Amino acid sequence: MALQVYTASLLKEGLVAYLALENGQPSWTSDIHQATVSEEDTLDALKQAAEQSEQENIIVAPYAIDVLKTEDGIVAATKREQIRAEGPTIELPQDNLRESRQAA
Repeated sequence: MALQVYTASLLKEGLVAYLALENGQPSWTSDIHQATVSEEDTLDALKQAAEQSEQENIIVAPYAIDVLKTEDGIVAATKREQIRAEGPTIELPQDNLRESRQAA
């Protein structure tokens, strides 16, 4: 069976988030390593918690993704989800952009 976690976007911040269940209480984290991992056939509790969080306007568009357990922790199984978890694959020129805006 495939291992899975639930992911979504935080409604207010727009950040990628992962569902962590602690004592049955859902919380959302931007760190995939803190996500609650479940096998595909026991994913119902995560699905219900994600749907409840969506109804409460905490997150938007939750869905399950396949993950792999490695020596370094949980890693998304697909390249798309790895990029969502780790951020852009290139360094963004944020400092240069800020300087240009301030000069204008």
